[in-house]
This record gives sequence, C-alpha cells and structure tokens, in this order.
Amino acid sequence: MKKMLLISVLVISAILSGSCFTPSAPVPTGPEPTTSVPDAESEGLLAEPTSTGNSVELCLNSRYSNHNPTGTASDQQLSNVLWAAGKAPITGSFRDIYVANQNGTYLYDPSSNKLNWHSSDVASRGAFVLSFERELHFDAGLSYMPAILASISLWGSTESSVSNCPMRSKLYFGVQDVRGLNSEVVAHSSVPEGEDGWLPDPKTTGDNTVEAVLADLKYTSNFSQTNLTKQQISQILWAGYGCTPHTAATGAMGLTVPSAMARYFLTETIYLVNENGVYRYHNRNPSTDLKTRDHRIERIKSGDVRSSLQSAVSGLSQAPCYVVLCLKSPMVGQEFCELEVGFVASNILMQASAIDLGCYFKTKLASDEQEAIQNTTGIPSSHIPQVVISIGNTPD
Repeated sequence: MKKMLLISVLVISAILSGSCFTPSAPVPTGPEPTTSVPDAESEGLLAEPTSTGNSVELCLNSRYSNHNPTGTASDQQLSNVLWAAGKAPITGSFRDIYVANQNGTYLYDPSSNKLNWHSSDVASRGAFVLSFERELHFDAGLSYMPAILASISLWGSTESSVSNCPMRSKLYFGVQDVRGLNSEVVAHSSVPEGEDGWLPDPKTTGDNTVEAVLADLKYTSNFSQTNLTKQQISQILWAGYGCTPHTAATGAMGLTVPSAMARYFLTETIYLVNENGVYRYHNRNPSTDLKTRDHRIERIKSGDVRSSLQSAVSGLSQAPCYVVLCLKSPMVGQEFCELEVGFVASNILMQASAIDLGCYFKTKLASDEQEAIQNTTGIPSSHIPQVVISIGNTPD
C-alpha cells in the first residue's frame, strides 16, 4: 500500500477558503450499516448512502467553507461523504482516498463502500478528514467537490449538519450548525439580453438530487453533435465557477468552488469553444475584482474552430462544446491551483449530468498540445491549458 500523508497536528495556515433527472441507476435509500465504523485493526462496511432530496444546483449555490470544524460524525454522515468522493472519475494512474476520524485512519474502498484499517493516527481537528494519494492533483480536486456537495446535501436532515473546509491538500468536516441552504440567484449578466456575451440567469434549484446525479454520472466520450442552448451553457459555466450569495472573509464574492485563501486562481482563464467561436467566461465586473459579481462571456475569436481543436489534442472527443480550463503562468501555489482546476471540472461534470448532458476530461496535456490549443483558439500564451472538457448530449 502506498504510504499516505498522515494528518498533521499543526494548525493549517493556508486555508482553502471560498464563499466554501431521473437516473438509470437506482439511488440507495440507506439501510442500517452492516457493521459500525471500525475502531481497531479491522475493516468494516459502511451504510448505504441516504438520499436527501436536495438538488445539485441548490447545494452549489449554498456552498461555503467553515474554518473551525468540530463535532463527531455518525456512520451515515461519513458514508454519504465517502461514497460521493469515490464516485468521481480518475484521469491519472491512481487515486487513493483516506479518512481519519477519532478512532484512527482508514483507506476507503469505493468499489465496496468499505473502510480498511490503515493506522492509529486520528483526526487532528473536526469530525473527520479526507486526504488523497494520487498521481494528479486534478484527480484529488475531482473527488473534493462531490464530497463537499454530499455534506451540504445533508443540511436540513434530522441529524446535525455536516460542515466542510478544505485546508491545504486535505478536506476537513465538522458536525455543527451551518448557515443553511440558499436558493438566491446572484449571478446576473451585465450584458443586455440579446447582445453577444449575454447569459441567462442560472437556475439555483434543480430536478435531480446530488445522490441521484452521483449514482448516474454521465462521464462519457461519446456525444451527439446537437449544439448546446444558451441556458445549458449558462448553467454549465455558473456551476463550474459562478457567483453565489456567500461572501468570503477577504471580501471576495463567493463562488461554487472553494479556493486557497479566496484567491480564485481561474479568474479570467476559463474558455468556451462552440459553433460560434471562442469565448472567455467572466464572473467579475471589473473582470479581475474579486469583490464583484457578473455572469457573461466575451468573444475572443469568431468562427467554428472545433475541428482544429480536435486536431490539436490527441484523443480529444468530437463534441459540440468544449470548456478549456487554464492557469496563469507563472503559477504561485501549483498544488492549490491544480486542485482548483479539479474542483471546477468536477462541478461541470455534476451539473452536466444533472441536466442530462455528457462530459469527458482530457488531461495530461503535452506542451505542444497546450501551444496548439492556444494557437487554435486565441487563448493568450500566458494562460496555460490544463484540461479540455468535452460536453454534449449523449446519443439515444
């Protein structure tokens, strides 16, 4: 077994802060666990996750980080969060999920929803802590967001609420009071309706629960070539990196993702490629002022370059729409930046699945592919592509 990074007893100073359909696969309804969470060198099955009835959109809009996690989690709360984390796809060679609580540290087996004893090291704070060994930081980020949304979806249940807070490379959870679910729409386009760049308001409530979406993630590289509607584009971009009602301690307007020290590394570096051209997504106005909100796209290149983009990236799926996630060069806090890319991609996958669209990630881009993407799309040379996300309807 690969050696994991054990839970630190130091107080973490660099906090990852932020504002914090009917599935074909059945959603578990939550029978009693076969065994309780183990407290010695043993292994134990967790309870099946329960369905809460809260939509992906509502949980995204309500997200914020609680920086002082406390309390003790139930087996059911732990199960819901771990089950969600294990549903995220893996694009690297491996990703191992560890959880520490007051009893010890365990390796989580997503295939059987089971905990395997790892060590006697306990959580240094909060109810429990997730950590990840992985080839790619991106893959850890992919797992972060389902776990976060699963904890938010538990708000309003009969049990105490489950708070969340990413700190450095780990994800902490508490069982304590939270602010509650919030459906207020704050992502409004500054561009008048009908003009190029206008996006309709995203929907902050949806028809499909977090658990139903995770049970039937539409992670696929096979798409029909029907172009996306403006509402679908709006929803995808908002879910990935859109504004929410929360305000961070720094004064930054919160987003659907957490960010190290509320720095929001992907500001101005998310691009949409569709049949009409290439667009930069803006969630701020002015575009770099983190204390503002917006929801618009800016055309940077006209014309359909999708075929050229497919030729630029080896193995890229033929899709009606692409989202290119970039990081600014030089990058400060490389791990934090790459985790944040994973957060955004994960939210896009969950939102796409919730509105019956498929999604696929192309990672490990070679330097010549990154340069070819920039040349094809008009993305600035200082914005380095990290992942290309293919999005579209799936064939009937």
